[in-house]
Amino acid sequence: MENKKLWLGMTVGVVALGATLAGCSSDKKEEATTTTSAEATKSAAVTPAKRGDVTVSMYDRGGVPASEGTYEENRWTKFINQKGPANVKFVPILRSDSTKKLNVLFASGSAPDIVNEYNTPFRGSLYDQKQLMPIDNILQYMPEYQKLLEKYPQLKKAGTKPDGKIYEIGKVKEATPAHILYIRTDWLKKLNLQMPTTTDELYNVAKAFVDQDPDGNGKKDTYGMNMSTYSEQAINEIFGESSSKTLLAWDIKDGKVVRAWDKELASLTFKKKLYDGGIIDKDYINDKDGNKAKQDFLNGKIGIFVQFSGSVGGLDLPTLKKNVPGVEIAPLGYPKSPMGTFTGAIDNPVQMTTVVNAKAKDPEAVGRYLDFMMQTDNARKTIYGDEGVHWKKAANGCPQVIDADKSKNEVAYALDYSMFYSAGIDKCNYTLSGLSNPDVLPDQKINMEMYKVIQGIYFDPSREYPGITLGDHMPVYPADLQVINTTILKEKDDLFVKAILSGAKYTPEQAIKDSQAAWDKADGKKLEEFMNKWYAENKNTAFLAKDVMAIIKQQMEFVK
Repeated sequence: MENKKLWLGMTVGVVALGATLAGCSSDKKEEATTTTSAEATKSAAVTPAKRGDVTVSMYDRGGVPASEGTYEENRWTKFINQKGPANVKFVPILRSDSTKKLNVLFASGSAPDIVNEYNTPFRGSLYDQKQLMPIDNILQYMPEYQKLLEKYPQLKKAGTKPDGKIYEIGKVKEATPAHILYIRTDWLKKLNLQMPTTTDELYNVAKAFVDQDPDGNGKKDTYGMNMSTYSEQAINEIFGESSSKTLLAWDIKDGKVVRAWDKELASLTFKKKLYDGGIIDKDYINDKDGNKAKQDFLNGKIGIFVQFSGSVGGLDLPTLKKNVPGVEIAPLGYPKSPMGTFTGAIDNPVQMTTVVNAKAKDPEAVGRYLDFMMQTDNARKTIYGDEGVHWKKAANGCPQVIDADKSKNEVAYALDYSMFYSAGIDKCNYTLSGLSNPDVLPDQKINMEMYKVIQGIYFDPSREYPGITLGDHMPVYPADLQVINTTILKEKDDLFVKAILSGAKYTPEQAIKDSQAAWDKADGKKLEEFMNKWYAENKNTAFLAKDVMAIIKQQMEFVK
């Protein structure tokens, strides 16, 4: 969902840039200068700016109205070229075909100097092919980024490659939960049940929501939970494993990286129990985007709902309350499982977005352009537009959209020009900033108050993070190992679905045994060897789960 949520937050008059997600989570990664940011700033101030030429890729999302021009030339590209330090030529790349197009451009030697691309494996492949320039020696022209690296050392970890040099430029965003459980507390009261705190209690409550007619219509037409698409990942996380359609579940035991077979068995067993008990929709497998489950919830038919992302307003409380008068809901923390007590996955707060072509002819101009676009006043132009025209200062001092339709037409298409800007450095860009604005809409205020509760639950430091790190920060397999990974994931997924759907004929234990056989047949040990080599060499420098929790703590302190 990338920058789309950023825009959605603006259209209701409450800026919540930190809620942006990384580009569709299933997309699911020279000598260091000793110049300090203060020295770099001083140097930049006394050194005459050299105006060079720079080419920059950006996503073509088909969003520029004819009245505004094109992605190559519009009011914002004119601003960048008139006020910025370089002559910039923008190269639009169709979003749906970006990596394929960029591969062609690199192969022909005509790739842009600056490549903006969310796809972690693709950026990793450019590094492997030696197509990238380390940015260490151009940091002297990027005082804004130097300050950011000092404040958020996790950003440097995420951008540093195995040779010890920084190749990737990224941004700091607000950390938000990727999955959240909500429970119908009015149903709990009606059935005289308590909030579940363990997975056994979770099952029993969900079973009661199916069997005891909580909506009082005399029919057995309710579900205890949903388990489609991303909601299945949340169930994995309850048991401490972070597997998905693109990632295997890994664990650290005795200092070694191992497959999390025990956690996968635990989560698979629970999912099968939900299915066999009639607690979830029997046709969940065909709810590919989760929309069927969401509609069931909004129509009052699901007792425990797994929402993908913790964005403000994502739950659509107004529709729920309209459809189900008297409904009461509350966020539910992941219950304690036999594998431990976990938080959910966190939407990536340190998102790498940008690399520099090794063949860039004017590295200084590249650095100066990036620094210009990282300056808050300049980035705000392409995020909010012009003050007094597109936005005004709200009572809390934060930007507030004046006319949603005008901003949508004249500004919304421009977000990707500053896709590497760190919204997380500005308190106005945090979800709860709207609470200090007296003009905030009532429904938004209710959502934000609930989000405060969610943060207390899902950012609880006593809970363990499920997995080694975020998907975007997992090491990138070379091409031959990626083939092995894809093969194993397909086999595993098919076997696990078979176990869920087959009743007593095919058990979770047998599915794990068959998955292990498929792992051996596909040379899965090569993946394990790769992961252990990576971990041994990078465990002290890579962006790991502990860094996720550290940046959450840092951000919570920042916005107090």
